[in-house]
Amino acid sequence: MKTDSINKWIAVILGIAIINLIASILFILQLPEQVPTHFDINWVCDGYGSRWIHLLTAILPIFLVFTPLLHRKHPQNQKVNVIAMLCVNFYLIGLHWIMMITVSSKEIQLGDQVDPILISWLLPLFLSALFVVLGNYLPVIRPNQTMGIRLSWTLEDENCWRKTHRFAGRLWVISGLLMTGLILIALACGMQGELWTLIVLFEVIAIDIAAPCIYAYLHRKGAEE
Repeated sequence: MKTDSINKWIAVILGIAIINLIASILFILQLPEQVPTHFDINWVCDGYGSRWIHLLTAILPIFLVFTPLLHRKHPQNQKVNVIAMLCVNFYLIGLHWIMMITVSSKEIQLGDQVDPILISWLLPLFLSALFVVLGNYLPVIRPNQTMGIRLSWTLEDENCWRKTHRFAGRLWVISGLLMTGLILIALACGMQGELWTLIVLFEVIAIDIAAPCIYAYLHRKGAEE
């Protein structure tokens, strides 16, 4: 991807983030001064505070937009970085508006449980879709210090880096598709969404992150023997 094209995409992503921020400010101005700010694992409201605290999640995508600028030393990764940033920003914006819509209800008081369908089901689905998309691009990431599975074993051995990212890419796509299917089946069966939130988080930590690290270690250890 050429530099001009990269800059255009960065401008587009930045524009989306700024529009999201402006829309968020206008939306927040319509909210009461005090709104729900925290929910427990069962989505019971256990915290109230200033409405402006929800502006923080609207600002985050703007800061993340400038991440591609950190990869000028690795031009071969620019395309992947822009795609990843676009996906992550859309995920963050979606998360932000799900929370905004949730807290906008004037009926929610301390101790009330909100309808968890938006948070407990959509967020795991979005996260699963995010891993499917990013998994397709993991195998083409070249060794660098800022993006990818950056371990001593992968950074010191280009062959280990390439095979680890190829393995992780396939794993992310398969696990993302599998989790999406299971969540849709569970939703159709009326299962509790909070459980699936925990399952998806466990999968991300224990499988999609830990498994590639173990693979990289075993590959490097095998190469040294």
